[in-house]
Amino acid sequence: MDETATTDLAQLVRRAQRGEEAALHELIVAYQNRVAGFVFAITNRRDQVEDLSQQVFIKMVRAIDGLQAPAQFESWLFRLARNTCIDQLRRQKLRRIFLPFAAEHENIAEPPGAVDTEELDALRHALAQLRPQDRALLSLVQEGRSHAEIAAVFSTSVAAVKARLHRAREHLRNHYQPEHEP
Repeated sequence: MDETATTDLAQLVRRAQRGEEAALHELIVAYQNRVAGFVFAITNRRDQVEDLSQQVFIKMVRAIDGLQAPAQFESWLFRLARNTCIDQLRRQKLRRIFLPFAAEHENIAEPPGAVDTEELDALRHALAQLRPQDRALLSLVQEGRSHAEIAAVFSTSVAAVKARLHRAREHLRNHYQPEHEP
């Protein structure tokens, strides 16, 4: 993000911190698609994207006053999103332990007319084998985020991001096997 955009974002965040509903609305509209994509990348569940994204923005509205560095809003927002998704995944895991249910309740069918190629199925399978944190990491890289920006989201160093990214890509390669390999 360039310096002007960072300054504009910081000013918008300050307005939101003062309680301006228009500023909060502008932040939500500006980030709703990216947050939804990030949520899907972590959970790999389309049926949860809307609810979890809404939870992220509710948390954002409630906690934005406590954000000390408005210029760091984006990293802070994606950290909120990551934590919200990880909490949901933990709750699901506990629910599976205590509430038995049939396999057909686990996955929602694709909508009629949705056609996946074999390669896309193979990629989805490979991504599903990764830890949610690794899917989030790969999602941010795919979105074009720098190592420094990703480090801020994960509250870690650039070196740690590079190492985790290398491991995540290796795991993805190990699990990715399209049906029609030459």
